[in-house]
Amino acid sequence: MDATEAARREAERLHRANVAAGGDPTRPLAFALREATGRGLDVYALQEGDSQLKGGRATFDSQAGSILYDDRGSDFERAFLIGHELGHVVLEGGTLDVVTVDVEPDRSMEDAPVGVDRVLDYGARERREVKMDLFAREFLLPRRVLRELHVDEGLASDAIAKRFGAPLAVVQQQLLDALLLPPVEEPYPVGTGAVAGPLTPDPTQAQAAAHRGLAFQLQAGPGTGKTRTLVRRIEGLLAEGADPTTILVLTFSNKAANELCERIAASNPVAAAAMWIGTFHAFGLDIVRRFHDRLALPPDPQLVDRTEAIELLEDEFPRLDLKHYRNLWDPALDLSDMLSAISRAKDEVVDAAGYRALAQSMAVRAGTDQDATVRAQKCLEVATLFEAYERLLTARQLLDFGDLVALPVRLVEGSAEVRDALRARHEHVLVDEYQDVNRASVRLLKAIVGDGRNLWVVGDARQSIYRFRGASATNIARFAIDFPGAQASQLGINYRSDKRIVDVFTEFARGMQASVGALPLNLQADRGATGERVELRVAGSADDEISALAASIAALHEHGIAYGGQAVLCASNARLNAIAAGLEARGIPALHLGSLFERPEVKDLLALLSLVNDPRAAAMVRVATMARHQMPLQDVMRVIEHLRAANPASMAWSAMHAEVDGLVDGSREALARLSTLFAGVSTSTNPWSLLTGWTIDGLGLAKTLYQTGDARSRMQGLAIWQFLNFCRGQPRGQGVPVLRLLDRIRRLVLLSEDRGLSQLPRSAENIDAVRLMTIHGSKGLEFDVVHLPGMVTSGLPRNNVPPRCLPPDGLIHGSEGLTGIEAVKAGHDEEEECLFFVALSRARDRLLLYAYARQADGRARSPSKFVAPIDQLLVRPVPVPLQAALTSTGAPLAITWQGRPQWTDIQVNLFERCPRRFLYTHVLRLGGRRTETAFMKMHNVVGDVFEWLKREHETTSPTVIQLAARFEEAWRSKGATEHGYAEDYRRIGKRLVDFLIESRSRGAAAPAPPISLGWAEGEILVSPDGVAHGAGGRVTVRRVKTGKQRSNAFDDIEYTVLQLAAVQAYGPHAQVEVTYLTSETIQPMEISSRKLESRREKLQAFLQAMQAGQFPAKPEARSCPRCPSFFLCGDLPGGAWVQEKL
Repeated sequence: MDATEAARREAERLHRANVAAGGDPTRPLAFALREATGRGLDVYALQEGDSQLKGGRATFDSQAGSILYDDRGSDFERAFLIGHELGHVVLEGGTLDVVTVDVEPDRSMEDAPVGVDRVLDYGARERREVKMDLFAREFLLPRRVLRELHVDEGLASDAIAKRFGAPLAVVQQQLLDALLLPPVEEPYPVGTGAVAGPLTPDPTQAQAAAHRGLAFQLQAGPGTGKTRTLVRRIEGLLAEGADPTTILVLTFSNKAANELCERIAASNPVAAAAMWIGTFHAFGLDIVRRFHDRLALPPDPQLVDRTEAIELLEDEFPRLDLKHYRNLWDPALDLSDMLSAISRAKDEVVDAAGYRALAQSMAVRAGTDQDATVRAQKCLEVATLFEAYERLLTARQLLDFGDLVALPVRLVEGSAEVRDALRARHEHVLVDEYQDVNRASVRLLKAIVGDGRNLWVVGDARQSIYRFRGASATNIARFAIDFPGAQASQLGINYRSDKRIVDVFTEFARGMQASVGALPLNLQADRGATGERVELRVAGSADDEISALAASIAALHEHGIAYGGQAVLCASNARLNAIAAGLEARGIPALHLGSLFERPEVKDLLALLSLVNDPRAAAMVRVATMARHQMPLQDVMRVIEHLRAANPASMAWSAMHAEVDGLVDGSREALARLSTLFAGVSTSTNPWSLLTGWTIDGLGLAKTLYQTGDARSRMQGLAIWQFLNFCRGQPRGQGVPVLRLLDRIRRLVLLSEDRGLSQLPRSAENIDAVRLMTIHGSKGLEFDVVHLPGMVTSGLPRNNVPPRCLPPDGLIHGSEGLTGIEAVKAGHDEEEECLFFVALSRARDRLLLYAYARQADGRARSPSKFVAPIDQLLVRPVPVPLQAALTSTGAPLAITWQGRPQWTDIQVNLFERCPRRFLYTHVLRLGGRRTETAFMKMHNVVGDVFEWLKREHETTSPTVIQLAARFEEAWRSKGATEHGYAEDYRRIGKRLVDFLIESRSRGAAAPAPPISLGWAEGEILVSPDGVAHGAGGRVTVRRVKTGKQRSNAFDDIEYTVLQLAAVQAYGPHAQVEVTYLTSETIQPMEISSRKLESRREKLQAFLQAMQAGQFPAKPEARSCPRCPSFFLCGDLPGGAWVQEKL
């Protein structure tokens, strides 16, 4: 149980005692006053702005024993202020004066780990105030009491709010905590933090904590008690009389900062609140705020995350005239890749000018080397975007995450006055996880500590696993260079693991690149060798590996090792998702959120939410599968088709369904319930309020999950809690709130910026389920048993896939003599070794490795090269019986076709990409909504002009005047005419049309009638974009694409269909040719007869699948979030479907 939960439980205890003594919690002000006066405290209500409030909302005077509060708002708001100050008295002993600037009664217990909140966290004082807010809320509205009122007495959240005189949002947040998070009465240490070691420190710990003077580096291997040693050093400084305000403790993660703060606060809460504990980014922001005037920034500058930075740059992108990174359809991914390169530069404190200088040097050195020239050109394009980005940030006084360290470095290095101020304030500097700091962080430290006196760092070079953020194990090796005269020592006893496990990761460490420059790893295992040897289990296939894994977990569970004591670690989230599904299919509870927005219970809520703004209610096709709103598919489609014909306004569907004929009674009742759910909802409704009201009251979902109470329901509750927590705080912006939220979710998934949401809330450790996590996520944790699957080639180590935007040569510190791509590869290889080392060292009692011998195509799969160095220490047990899954494949749609269906080649191409999207789009014709960007509008204009050309000038060329007139007409009706950079988009669109005209001038244009390809299962109608006759009677069949060519584009079934049609209509020598307008290229299609025949068979299989109603989803990271049906994709309503002839 963490300190915050302990505080809430103490508050509940006070509530119960107050009630037992006659207090009435439905009169909150009197209830709070009773508690305060019963403790001998004087309480005074003061007018707003009274000088005794010292600029805050409430104060506690420890000498006078009095609470003063701002006499504004409701009785509950006043009571909350008193409760907040009571928290300081009860939890901190009432020995410290307090000024509370503000309170937040409905705050969440933790911020969503996405966007700005993922990087920044509260400082020690802010964490303290968060705890007091939660204490006050628990004192006035205990979760247990609210849960009983809602579950046992059936009171809705608004009735509870009315009873206690509390704001509805406060009651609802408390109910979410009470119903969706696991009860605190069931703690299970799923993954505990770093081992504490013995209460009495061993000699190496004591010696390290006692160091004083010059810079000191403690190299602490896994399980050696580094955090306890760091805390002991802080306690020693305090005991020697050090002022806690002069102590600066820097960590790499918010989680580590919180845990460290709680450890210190357990024995000295006043000192913990006074010292500065936080991440490098949070410390950098603190410097920026203190010296904002020197940086020409406001006192509290606004931070932008990756999605906001992309929105900022999208308008600028078309004006930059890029070539290699040109994207005129949806540049979000290109911009994200380029921003990653810019962020990496900021890790090295390189600005746009420095980036350009490095890129220009590359161009000069490239000479006649074409590949080197292209790399230099790409770096120069990134420099161009970097310059534009800097201009935009400066003009709008914004910062991004990279600025939070790079900007303070430049400020501190360039100003003696600022350096002196920081040195005077921070006399003692301690750094945790030093191997994970980047070069910018090292330079910031050097500027602050000068010669390094009283700098104390702890880390382990072999656990440096954040290379992609600029971290490097070389910082451990360079410590004595960065801080001359520095001393180094190491901890020598591992308190975590069985000796057999220690022997394995120690042996692997001998050959690691990260061991170069580090002290030799010689650990004594405190526990000795009492357990089993480390195992390697080899299965037949990847699926068999999951079966073997499940069998091992089940066998260990039968021998008394709880599910919650076992962890499965993987290098990638993709493999974790497959393993989670495999374990759950075998009845093994798995603690794994995965992709939050793809979870069925979350997608149900998103589908409901999308009905707010979709006049045609397409999402009803998913909503109709939910328990309270079930309808057969035929009735759902009757409603949707009625709305499609009526074309109503948003939310009109809630009344119009009564007009639909032919619905069964059950469907009318389901629609009536659905309409009731949306009563009073408008497009301006706050999404969090709407979703929370549905979860608690409208759907009764929270109550149902709480009462079910099994591990699966607990995971669903956690997922919904995490989702609602995300919805609480959305960036400010224009437009309809629901649309902004849905669009942001699409963007987060597209950019993989939603990964932080897979982190489990702290209370998840109360669930007894197998913990599934990435190796990165396991850092700092330990488990009874660790299972490590994927020990095969390209599993671990993973293949080295360099970033799309490689760093310029010389950017990365310590890579002298290497090109950018060589530096990236070297860093990758080192990091993969470190990942394996981290994974090996998480287990206390048992460590099991898994591999498989065959790939999906039957070929042999080699074991990981990481096995060989430790092979002699591994045992290969007799294979345990595989545990089969309870398989359930999705049933096909019971579809009846009226006549032989007819499709276009474009439609069949969509079936290849995703049969489920094909079903939604072309069979059910649901349509869908995507927010049109200025780029998309520009393409719509080009498409409009192209259709006019095919219709009016199939075999002729329009005059310049005719073409210009048509373009202007299309631009006025479909273009981004209101956009701030409308003229730039117009210019680019005109250039695309000009190239289209140029491409049509090759050969003699001929009519291009549709071509029909027939099979028994259906007909495919192919409409070429043009046909031209060339020399020797050769016929060219043309396809025009407004984008640019993909390397594997001709593998798409669309081109196979086009080739078959061309040969059928114009003979075996007909040539298919594709024009790409964005890249201004024309590419002839080449395909062997063997491959053509293979694809013909594939095409027929597609038609057979359509006939049989087989429309499975094919998830794809880049396509799914762009799909109009993203929020409704899933199971279909039951019942048969009759498809009219298409």
